[in-house]
Amino acid sequence: MKPAALWGAATAVVVAVLGFGAWALVTAQGFEAQFDAEYVGSDTCGTCHTIVHEHWQRSPHANMVRKPAPDTVIGDFDGGEYALPATSPDPLRGQVVARTYRKGGQYIMALRHPERAGFVEFPIEYVIGYQYRQEYVTPEADGVIRRLPLQWSTATQSFFPYWNKQEGSTQTLDDLWAQMRTTNSAWNVYCARCHVTRHRVEDTDTYHTRAEVSWLETGIACEACHGPGSLHSEYMRTSPANRLAMWLRSKTTGKPVAYIASAAKLPKGEALSVCGRCHGADIFANKQDIYRRYEPGYSREGRINDLSPYFRETPLTPGRKFPTLETWANGQPKGIGMLFRSFIESDCYQQDEVRCHDCHNPHGNKQPTKLGILQPSAVSNAYCSDCHQAIAAAPAAHTRHATGEPGSFCMDCHMPKHITKLNRGVWERTRTHDMSSSPVPWDTVRLGTAGAPNACNDCHDDKTPKWATEQVARWRG
Repeated sequence: MKPAALWGAATAVVVAVLGFGAWALVTAQGFEAQFDAEYVGSDTCGTCHTIVHEHWQRSPHANMVRKPAPDTVIGDFDGGEYALPATSPDPLRGQVVARTYRKGGQYIMALRHPERAGFVEFPIEYVIGYQYRQEYVTPEADGVIRRLPLQWSTATQSFFPYWNKQEGSTQTLDDLWAQMRTTNSAWNVYCARCHVTRHRVEDTDTYHTRAEVSWLETGIACEACHGPGSLHSEYMRTSPANRLAMWLRSKTTGKPVAYIASAAKLPKGEALSVCGRCHGADIFANKQDIYRRYEPGYSREGRINDLSPYFRETPLTPGRKFPTLETWANGQPKGIGMLFRSFIESDCYQQDEVRCHDCHNPHGNKQPTKLGILQPSAVSNAYCSDCHQAIAAAPAAHTRHATGEPGSFCMDCHMPKHITKLNRGVWERTRTHDMSSSPVPWDTVRLGTAGAPNACNDCHDDKTPKWATEQVARWRG
């Protein structure tokens, strides 16, 4: 054998021995044990995770909070206006009460003063969102960044008062100003915890009129979901043997790599907490301070990494009207803030290991993990069939619909569009995530379509709920 070949073989043996030795060592170590790391920022993560980092940079998560600029502002700030509707009880009904424009390089939303002539200017500090609607926030003297009352609708291409429409409340000039005096209008105190990474409220008063708030990155960055990364980064760049050992450990044991939280390798409750922290709006109804102590990963300092004990804490009170947390008259989740809760109510979550990232690409958060899995299709049916094999063997006997036709796809009956949302500035519906639910047309007979819709009549809208009830009764005996 030639010297070069001998050297190459010897090197491979040494690497293999070192790798096996390191693997044997780390499999015995408890990297899931408590640790306290520091935040390092997404740029540091991107030095190794180049492909994922590039994918994430194009995602809505990464671009959730941005400075106003021509390529980030989607609202009309070239002479935009908002007038009170003609139905408003305000004496100014039909008149312009807000203007949007650019001035000296700044983006401005100006609101008509409620007591004296003229408009008051509010410079825009950040724009929030862009896919469905865009929110605008302005800085105040005492550290609060205040949410302005008008947002831009991508559906109507106009400004609208989101919370008036969400609550069904009357639009008046006084009310627009009142919306900027609520505690939850202090965006950097209240809302930013789901829009930025490493959110810290150092100081604020009861009414959120002053605040000292900090964060590491605008947008939902790597460490918002994976936890602080300093120990992981340090460990992985220390030696190639560490990286090899972590790769082997992950592939052979399915455990997380060193000092980082990865939802795919976490226990179910911890994994779903990563998403539920922001998408489970009803979790914190009784304990608003919990999210301030939550952080993916592990900590000796008492930070919480498992929110699952609170997932079902809020009762599903039938007919609840609280905005975004509404329920139907039969107690089923209705408001968009209840989308995650509908998933938690499913047998698929409670009895199995179904995870959000099975269907939703975690690094391109509006993208599917597989083309077609987010729609009624053969792909989404195949996902369900992994568990429901008996049904998959004879699907028509279960669905009572011809294969490939509406009603033959799992989503049609088990994930109907019963979650209401105002995401784009107009009322729409999206799919419930309670995959184990079945159509209950008898609730519609009892409570009416406005109180309890059902999947059968969503499609068969020319039939009555009584007809649907009789059909289901015949099928089920």
